[in-house]
Formats: sequence, structure tokens, C-alpha cells
Amino acid sequence: MDAPAQTPLYQAIAAQIERAVATGALRAGDRLPSVRQLSQQHKVSMSTALQAFRWLENRGLVQARPKSGYFVAGGPAPVLPEPQLDLRIEGASFVNMDQVLHEFLYIVDDPLALPRFHAAPARSLLPEAKLQHLMATVNRRHPEYASGYHMTGSAALRQEIARRAVSSGVQLRPDEIVITNGGLEAVYLALRSVAQSGDTILMESPTYFHLLQVNESLGLKVLEIPSHPRTGLSIEALDFATQKPGAVKACILLPNFPNPMGSLMPVENKRRLVAMMAERGITVIESDIYGEMHFGDQRPPVLKSFDQTGDVILCSAFTKTVAPGYRIGWVAAGRHFMKTQALKMRTSVACPMLQQEVLAQFIRDGGYDHHMRKLRAALRSQAHHMADAVARYFPMGCRLSMPQGGLLMWIELPRHVDSREVFALARLEHIGVAPGAAFSTTRRFDHFIRLQYGDPWSAKMDAAIKRLGQIVKKLAERPGSPRREERPEEAAPV
Repeated sequence: MDAPAQTPLYQAIAAQIERAVATGALRAGDRLPSVRQLSQQHKVSMSTALQAFRWLENRGLVQARPKSGYFVAGGPAPVLPEPQLDLRIEGASFVNMDQVLHEFLYIVDDPLALPRFHAAPARSLLPEAKLQHLMATVNRRHPEYASGYHMTGSAALRQEIARRAVSSGVQLRPDEIVITNGGLEAVYLALRSVAQSGDTILMESPTYFHLLQVNESLGLKVLEIPSHPRTGLSIEALDFATQKPGAVKACILLPNFPNPMGSLMPVENKRRLVAMMAERGITVIESDIYGEMHFGDQRPPVLKSFDQTGDVILCSAFTKTVAPGYRIGWVAAGRHFMKTQALKMRTSVACPMLQQEVLAQFIRDGGYDHHMRKLRAALRSQAHHMADAVARYFPMGCRLSMPQGGLLMWIELPRHVDSREVFALARLEHIGVAPGAAFSTTRRFDHFIRLQYGDPWSAKMDAAIKRLGQIVKKLAERPGSPRREERPEEAAPV
């Protein structure tokens, strides 16, 4: 071994595989030796060989395929130009959602769609069997969970949420956490606790359409602030938009891998944002529903970790990472806790206790951490495959936001291509694409689309993205369209 003596043996073995990938001796998709073969090759135990593979898997360099073994994960993403940042700020307005969103929500459950319309990991990437086993055990031990209300939620789950929050840089007490029916109810309760009909709420743009709908249902005005596809909300635009005292009541932000862009706000920007909002008396409602899906070595911190006043309300859920159907979320409301808890009682009373206890045990026993390591590695590989396919099959003039985590990819099409038309044609062929028009109250994202990469890569998926590229190209080159934009030479796929 040429690694330093103090390096753990499994890391030294992993380093050799990593060098082989870096030099091209091993390429994306290549099958790696089995655990037994690796242990025999290096004269180490099976557990040491398995540790080496898991260490590489955690870093997104290899991918485990059920019943097939380990493979080299997708290579570096193709270098494509990023979508351009539009710094215009339009006035606050009441939400009036585009008709295309209603069409999208109508088709979202299409069982034949590939990629799927839903922004969630595929069933094969979720721990269904383990959760079923835990469900049966908990249900057998506590049949009373089906017979009553448990208004404060599971104490065990709130304890585990508080314990895990430390990794995101924040200290929470179990008794300040309110369990909710999914992440959307968490944001809904937070909004109702700080704002009234007619108030102006600041949101990043583009943003998740269901968040826009929540504001619409509460009669709130929305002020959209431009976001960069890589670094998220523009702090300069935020500063400009919030200088008038009292003009903005609160803001809803997803600093870690938001839907639809998948951006990641730098730590220094998070610190500046929280300090600025505290100084101006503006409550921050933070959704960190994608924060655990990071592709880097470290979990990114939440805005709440920089909160000195208790005016950052942190919301999250297990609906994207573990069990979408359980509909379990939570909110840590800081100084707004009492009002948020009272609103929860009046809105939906309680959440299913059985699912909460199952999740608590899953986290406590280490199953959650093990599952998330595998999920992050799979999503990172699938994101690279998706980006590579977009670079190969989409026409000149397209731009790609390469995410650093999460589930979603934001793609800019040539400006004259309407995402509504792309969606209308793609849905006929069961290709799950979301039109950019659904993610804003303005028209500035009409030539954008969102793809999700929660499904394992396959020949069928590759064919679907190829067909989607053909649809975009046909619309870009139809008679009467402006001359197509050429892709910069330095941004060619690699």
C-alpha cells in the first residue's frame, strides 16, 4: 500500500479504486469486484472490503445495484452553460396560478410516466420492507394507536428530530417541535402564525407551485425575488426589496436544493440573510425538506442555525427521503411556537401516531442513516446520468442547472420555446416534465422545464430523455422561429 500508515485500511483500498476511476482505468458503469473478490485481492476481511465500498458509495463514486454488485457511478457531469439570472423584481401581487398548473396536477399520477412527474425517489430507493416490518411490530405492541388522538405527537419522534437537527447546525428542544401532516402543512401553519390576509410574503423565484397555492388560499400577496441556479436567492435583490419598513411581513425560503432549481445558498449568504431579516423585523419561514439529500461530504447548515432572535421558523418532513405516503412533517416555530401549536390543534388536530413511532424507531436504530447514505449515492449518480443525457440530446441553446443535491434539474430552453407546448406534447408520450410556467406568477420562466431524477437510470429512461430532446428541437426549429442560439464552444459536453 502506498497510503500513509495512519490511513484506515478500508480507505487505503478505496483510494486505489478512486485513483483507477480518476485515471480512466475504470469508467462510469464498469462493474467492480465483488466484496469477496476484493477481500481476497487485498488479503483483508470481508467486512473491511465492504467498508471500502460503503465509503466510496457515501462519496457518490460507486453505486450498489441490488443482486448485481457494485459499479462505478456516473462520471463528471457535462459542462453546460447555466440558466441566466434575471434580476428584475416585479411588484407584489395576489397569486393567480397559470392554468397549466391545473393540467399538470391532473396528470401527475400517470403510472406510465418516465421520468415520473412526482418529485420523489423511486419506490426501489425507499426502505419499504424495513418500514413494513417496523409497522407490524409497533402495531402489535401498541394497538391503542388506532383508537385515540395523540395531539402533541410522538415524544420519541420529536426527540429524534431534535437529535438529528444538530447535524444541520441547530439546537432544538423536543418540546418546541410540532408534528404536522407533511411539509406543506408545516409551512401553512407557520404562515398563518405570522401573517394575515393582504400581507406581502417574499419568495424566491422560481419557487414550488404548492407554496404559491398556500399563499393564494390565505389571501396573501407574493413578491418574487430572483434566484441564481447555483447559489440561490440573490442577497442584493433581497436587500433592495426589503428596505421599506413594514412592506414585507415574512419570507418563505428553501436555501438547500429547492424545487425546482436544486441550488445551494452559500453559508455566508445564509448568515447575511438571517441577520438582515432580523434587523428589519421580517420573519423567515425556512423549508429544509431537501437538506438531507446533499451530494457533498457535509450536510449544509440551515438558516435556523444563524438565528439569534427565534424569528426563523424551521419546517421539514420525511416525505421526500423515507416515506411519502406517511405524510409526516414537522415545524420548529421558535418564538411563534404557542400560536403554531394552537393553529395545529384547530386545523387538523393530530397526526397518525403509528407512522410517527415507526419513523422514530427507524431513526433510532440507525436505519435512517444507512438508508440516506445509499439514497444520496443513488441520486448523485442519477443526476449525472440525467445531465449527460440532456447534454447529448437537447438542441443548441439549452442551458442546464447542475444541482448539488436534492431531486430536481432546472433547464432553460431557447427563449422562443414555450414550456407549455413541451409539456403538452411530452405528456402524450408519458414523459414526466414540469413546465416552468407553473413555478411563478410571472411569465419569465415560460421557456424553462423541470425534470426529476429520482428514478434509477435505465435504457428506457435514456430513450425518454432522447425523445424529450427531439420534442424541444422540433419546437425550436419550426418554421417562423427565430434563428436558434448556438451553444458556446467552451460549454460543449465532455
